[in-house]
Amino acid sequence: MKRPIIAILPSIDNGRMALSPNYLNALWDHGALGCVLEVTEDIEKITEYAEMFDGFLISGGVDIDPKYYGEEIKFDSVKTDCARDNFESVAIKEFYKTGKPILGICRGLQALNAFLGGTLYQHIDAHRQQEAGCVQTHSVDVVGGSMLHNITGEDTLMVNTFHHQNIKDLAPTFVADAYSYDGYIEAAHDREHMFCLGVQWHPEMYRKNDAAMEKLFESFVSACKKGK
Repeated sequence: MKRPIIAILPSIDNGRMALSPNYLNALWDHGALGCVLEVTEDIEKITEYAEMFDGFLISGGVDIDPKYYGEEIKFDSVKTDCARDNFESVAIKEFYKTGKPILGICRGLQALNAFLGGTLYQHIDAHRQQEAGCVQTHSVDVVGGSMLHNITGEDTLMVNTFHHQNIKDLAPTFVADAYSYDGYIEAAHDREHMFCLGVQWHPEMYRKNDAAMEKLFESFVSACKKGK
């Protein structure tokens, strides 16, 4: 079977698309080809993206403008990207409507939740580590019977952490899959979608040393293959 082609929504840095090769390598190692998308507001192009790819990965990045969940910016720590927000606020809804697999990582989880009807905490403390990304610095408790639990088979995971925002109110069809030691939602999935899952950590940074995170990418790519 040919490799499924998975669209990756990147960050923007000084007007250029930016993406760690860790995302591409994680998909390739599990049998998929990642393709970095242009950030655009062209609805015809976004609609074609939705039709042509087998799945979608929403990468990490800066904060989502609180206006998308009905708030004004309250903290100096909030850093946004207007172009990426404009793109993802449309693209995620179009991708979601196809029923194709979606995986959100860090900002990607927040984007799924915010653009599909949920809200975020604009700032939380003690969730941005100083250690390298390959270091897993805190534990999360996985909800029994959740999508993440079914994929990993684990009740507890050790993860890295590079964020200062978090899910507050879940989007209408989302349910929590994992919680941090201090009670914040660390993973969630959409109960009405065949595979729409987001995690607050960066598994692509340390997955080679963690069998559970390899299972996460394996499961995502497998779901994308089934849709071909």
